[in-house]
Amino acid sequence: MESAKVSRRTVLKAGLFGGISLLFGACQPTGAPAPGPAQPTGPAKLVFSSGPTGGSWIPLAGAVSELVKQKSPEIEITVEPGATYINIEKLAAGKADLGWANLDGFYDALEGRPPMRSKITNVYYMIYMYPNVFQIAVPEDSGIRSLRDLRGRSVALPPQGNSSLVAWETALKAHGMTIQDFGTVSYGSIADHVELIKNRQADAMGWITTVPASFMLDLGTSRKMRILSFDDEALKKVEEINKGYRKYVIPAGTYREQGHPDQVVTFQTPTIMIVRAELPEDLVYRITKVVVENKDELARAVSAIRNTQKAEMGQDLGVPYHPGALKYYKEAGIVK
Repeated sequence: MESAKVSRRTVLKAGLFGGISLLFGACQPTGAPAPGPAQPTGPAKLVFSSGPTGGSWIPLAGAVSELVKQKSPEIEITVEPGATYINIEKLAAGKADLGWANLDGFYDALEGRPPMRSKITNVYYMIYMYPNVFQIAVPEDSGIRSLRDLRGRSVALPPQGNSSLVAWETALKAHGMTIQDFGTVSYGSIADHVELIKNRQADAMGWITTVPASFMLDLGTSRKMRILSFDDEALKKVEEINKGYRKYVIPAGTYREQGHPDQVVTFQTPTIMIVRAELPEDLVYRITKVVVENKDELARAVSAIRNTQKAEMGQDLGVPYHPGALKYYKEAGIVK
């Protein structure tokens, strides 16, 4: 099979994504307590590592920051961009205190699987937020109806360090494929990918995100689109590769106006809030309580949270809780 060609656009982005590589080098995981800005009690200044430009994680982290400031003025949270694996590395190195992660990436970190360099032991689970769904969008007139149809086609992929790229690699592995099976490959942001599709410079893009995906709503204003489905055999393989993935069905009609009236069978991984292990129990307890008890206010940033019940936000996902979060969930009767 011929090697995938990398577009000139990708080369031009090398400086940007080289910065991500430098970040990974700077943020080595450690089992020892890491220094950070948090105070043991009372006032605290925290850093929240969120998501990539154009996605839902930056505004959601901003909404959490505002909510916590409103309910607990002594806690100040500054939001930074990020992505699952970058966030985990930053928290492990004490360069951030809170972050978003997809559960699949958190399992990779706990078990020391690539792209992680080693097992992470000082980052904990704090709050379940909502399902983050893998959605591959292609133009309706492209003739592409399955992942296998992308052989030799131009595909826009998320950057290194983003869990959406790992989802691509997992989906490909489940189909006996690799990225090398594609034609021209471009790495970039959601916003970059939307422009590539609109300008007919890419045949597909895919990200783990909310339903409905903002990029589908955008693309659907200029082109009729389709979301690819997975068969049961592929989904079983996906779930075997990583325990953080689960089957998900996007209801029929969700993307009717964008050109796709049928249901979509794909997979999801929960979006969770993670926390640096060294943050004081009382501080994490206070933030957990504010977010869970006022979760409906966050739906203004990400509508998917409306469908999350408060009792789900502390559910056991098979990963370690922070003691402060667990204390709240036990008091609230969410965890026995």
